[in-house]
Amino acid sequence: MTPTSQLCQSDLFEKRSELLSRNARVVLSYERAKAIGLALGITLNDTLNLTQKFWDIHTDPIMVRDGAAATLVTIQYNLVAGTLAKYAATTRPDLLSLVENILRWDVIGQFCLTELGRGLDIFRMKTSVTLLPTGEFDLHTPSPSDAKFMPPTIPVKGLPCVAVVFAQLYVDGECRGPRPFLVNLNDGYDMCKGVTLMLLPPRGGSSPVNHALTSFHHVRLPPSALLGDLTKSNTIHRDFMSSLWRVAVGSLALSSVAIPFLQVGSFVAARYFQRRRVTSLQGNPLPIMSYRTQQFPLLHAISQAFVLRALHKWAVEQFMDTNLDVRVRHGIGACCKAVMLQHAQVANYVLSERLGAQGLFEYNQLSNFYSEMRGVSIAEGDILALSMRLVADTLSQTYELPFSTHPDGPLAMHEISLFDEAAETVSSSSDFTQAFMQYVQPRCQQMVESMGHRMAYDAAVDQGVSQCLLDLYIINAIKTDAAWYVEHGVFTRKAIVHMEDAALSAALPRLEEWLTAMEVEQYVSSPITSDKRWEEFSRTLPVYSSPQAEVPAARL
Repeated sequence: MTPTSQLCQSDLFEKRSELLSRNARVVLSYERAKAIGLALGITLNDTLNLTQKFWDIHTDPIMVRDGAAATLVTIQYNLVAGTLAKYAATTRPDLLSLVENILRWDVIGQFCLTELGRGLDIFRMKTSVTLLPTGEFDLHTPSPSDAKFMPPTIPVKGLPCVAVVFAQLYVDGECRGPRPFLVNLNDGYDMCKGVTLMLLPPRGGSSPVNHALTSFHHVRLPPSALLGDLTKSNTIHRDFMSSLWRVAVGSLALSSVAIPFLQVGSFVAARYFQRRRVTSLQGNPLPIMSYRTQQFPLLHAISQAFVLRALHKWAVEQFMDTNLDVRVRHGIGACCKAVMLQHAQVANYVLSERLGAQGLFEYNQLSNFYSEMRGVSIAEGDILALSMRLVADTLSQTYELPFSTHPDGPLAMHEISLFDEAAETVSSSSDFTQAFMQYVQPRCQQMVESMGHRMAYDAAVDQGVSQCLLDLYIINAIKTDAAWYVEHGVFTRKAIVHMEDAALSAALPRLEEWLTAMEVEQYVSSPITSDKRWEEFSRTLPVYSSPQAEVPAARL
């Protein structure tokens, strides 16, 4: 039983948002985000000290019901409240009341970092803040390409909106590097003086968030707007990355939504596969669940949901271990993000495809899941960029991630081999950078995913996940690079096929056990999971008919 198990059955979440206009959906998502946050009871202590309650936000199945609401929740609690809480608890106690208002959703918070023309090159942002002789600041966007990209800063629901805005600080004509500033954006109805936004079209395929381009025209800020101090630093880049510590937290926290996405997606698919029937060669109705084409992707997704849950538990423990080098903790977060997104996106696509035409519709959730997770893969650290940094650091022996607790397993052997091969490539070259860019960089994400596979498997074994689920997980990981295992004589292609078949045969009889253990049925909104749900859903659809015609009873 989760804190949101009753909330998901409320009118607020039972309302079918796909039948609403964009504006109505946006308002509904804000209402749902607030309801989620209040139901979870997140406090300043939770967001500041990263308690278990904070980490549990992102693995709560309520997050799959509305992707836009999930986005707003993680911005509000992690990026904004989390950033401000650090200052409120130390040098800026005057911010305590604002943080409490954000936690109660009396104020909406946004996080303005990325610029339209710079993308990942955020350290070289162009948005500027100039110290004035009065002690105030002048916040300015020099050109259209310097507008802050993505944050939904449009006024909504009459609630005031503030943002943590990052900009280059100039003092007496000297640039002192990017600093965070607290900026009022709107009062819930109108934009503040000098603040302009351009509402972007919907992303497509996902729940609409009012993504926008936000720019500033010589906005006057009080001295208290600066989060931190004016002191010139000799470690500007390191200080900047330290100010972004909640982005690193989000890399692990936000990617963990892959777990409930896998759980709900596999539940929807399982119930549809059991209901949908075709005629067998003998002329009898046969559930499509009878076919291996449905069984394989379904059971793989279920096994990944259980294994990733174990990985998440282990990764949070490591991330919270202050005795570990902060770069190691961030590296673990990067590995988790890579493997969680890999599993979720493959499952979202394949299971949606196995639903046939039903898989195309937003009301059945899975096609929407794919688009929502695409956003997650970019937010709080693009997976490819994180992978390139992690592999480069590993090859240059800057630091080491935790070693395998099962080093003789095939996934550990695969990981070591990929990194040994990459190390040999760069060490045998007279130009490390050129060799890395040419031969290693294109393989960085695969290498980090291999680390993630190994970490997930180790965590699942060490936490006692069922052996038949472990067997399914490991064979799926092997199949992502089957050529390596064949090339090195670990398995033949035929052996891999038979291993997968044996693992599936052991797990399939326990399908209902796995579905029940995930505890997500009440969070499912897809109408194709039962006759009753479909009939209820069909009554919400517009009907076009002649006056004399009778509307037939809806059947799937």
